[in-house]
Amino acid sequence: MKVKTEVDYLIIGAGAAGLQLAYFLEQNQRDYLVLDGAEKPGSFWQKFPRHRKLISINKVYTGYEERESQLRWDWNSLLCDDDQFSFSNYTKRYFPDAGDYAQYLEDFSKHFQLKIKCGTKIVKISKNNQFFVTDDRGHVFICRRLIIATGVSKPYIPEIPGIELTENYSDFPFDPEEYVDQRVLIIGKGASGFETANHLTETARVIHLCSPNSIKFAWKTHFSGHLRAINTPFLDTYILKGQNSVLDASVEKIEYRNGEYLVNICFSHADGQKAVLAYDRVLCCTGFQFDTSIFDDTCKPELAIHDKFPTMTSEWESTKIADMYFAGTLMQVRDFDRTNSNVIHGFRFNIKALSQILEQKYHSKPLPYNTLPLQSQAIVEKVIERVSSSAGLFLQQGFLCDLIVFSKSSQTVHYYKGLPVDYVRDRASSIGFTNGDLAENEQYYTVTLEFGEIEGDPFSVKREKDQDKAYLSAHIHPIVRRFTKSSLLYEQHISEHLENDWRPNQERGEKSVIRSLEFIGQSDYSQFQSTYAQKLLEFFEQEISFTEPFVPPALVGSK
Repeated sequence: MKVKTEVDYLIIGAGAAGLQLAYFLEQNQRDYLVLDGAEKPGSFWQKFPRHRKLISINKVYTGYEERESQLRWDWNSLLCDDDQFSFSNYTKRYFPDAGDYAQYLEDFSKHFQLKIKCGTKIVKISKNNQFFVTDDRGHVFICRRLIIATGVSKPYIPEIPGIELTENYSDFPFDPEEYVDQRVLIIGKGASGFETANHLTETARVIHLCSPNSIKFAWKTHFSGHLRAINTPFLDTYILKGQNSVLDASVEKIEYRNGEYLVNICFSHADGQKAVLAYDRVLCCTGFQFDTSIFDDTCKPELAIHDKFPTMTSEWESTKIADMYFAGTLMQVRDFDRTNSNVIHGFRFNIKALSQILEQKYHSKPLPYNTLPLQSQAIVEKVIERVSSSAGLFLQQGFLCDLIVFSKSSQTVHYYKGLPVDYVRDRASSIGFTNGDLAENEQYYTVTLEFGEIEGDPFSVKREKDQDKAYLSAHIHPIVRRFTKSSLLYEQHISEHLENDWRPNQERGEKSVIRSLEFIGQSDYSQFQSTYAQKLLEFFEQEISFTEPFVPPALVGSK
């Protein structure tokens, strides 16, 4: 006889994402359960990354005492109401050991008494009004809302003849001594490929990294999923001719003959030039994809981006299966290759927003907001405080926003924090926000932190000292945009700041770094901080007056 368990919310996966959402469901006193096939939470980090060093930073000494600001440079701690439950209490290493993080996640689940059932391997998920989740022992879990937080657990294998001859990142030997004096081809130029190459540099005779496209550097794209500086030492051995190479080429065929692997490649930037190269090992480091094998035809989600990720709405709900949501790295399909939804320091803030959306959607609980007087000074103080301290806006640049809605009837302002930009625009163009905010006033404002355009060398960027040309700022800076429904009407940029803190008359930590800064038209350079607020004051004074002329979209950002 099958045993059945019924809950309102069921989360599949007890990694960082599953635990983060469970924390918010626990805080909201919802009926939920987390399932995981491993024997304890956070088991992924017991094996991955294979080299055991995280590339998510753990900056302990920031000069800030407020927890929100500290989280800008603490990329591993989950969001919670206990400021002492920080990953920095587990290690002071800037790039920590993965084993420490596994322990942190296990302790997090115990500390907050999260409802988790480990050792539960899911073999089938189906739907008939509700979701039916069956484990390998025949136990059936029934839920109204299903959240998939399994990550991308299935190795992505490119369709290359002979690819079955390769060894995969998930299980190839990682001891460098296994590769002494060998010729090694690594297929893939992502984090796992370079991590492996760096690990084998001291023992392998030759290492080639190969994929069709050129390397994208995180320091240029601002996307942490691209090549990070911590994984670039291998590039020296290529550029300075240390017998290693980075190949922009397609692998067309792999064969095994006479004790070696013959690999046919076609170079991407050499007019179709081809070659056959010989290796002792071929390692496949081509990443991972979403595993749909546990879903039957009644609830199999639609996939996108080479079938690596499920498609989802701006609420992170499946576009195909109602009441199925996704949390964690799967969320990146909404901002793929742009911001940080692929990693913990980004998706933890997505999950906070998701928990608020679930509360509003299923439990009629309004999205939380602050009420401010309809006065430019009050609005500007709030905006400056948020862009100077918010970790969510800082790490999810241009993806998460604060929302400002004027209420003419009550002469107040509703200030919402940390919502997805796409979600705001979708809601604005349909039924409006809580309490009829957007139904009463079609215009609304978003506040984001975003990078500008950087052309050429990212280490040689011209700085703009004219506040009236703040829209030319290359580095991260605040942008306030005015919309009507889903149409952009105007945007106001505030110049970048070296410490990313635009608050006037406030020291950053015990000792500030910047004592003065020159701006055009400013006589006292020690008062530079007040310039940022002044520009916003002028902007919102015009907005509140409701008398400023309409600015055509073609002129957006021109002043």
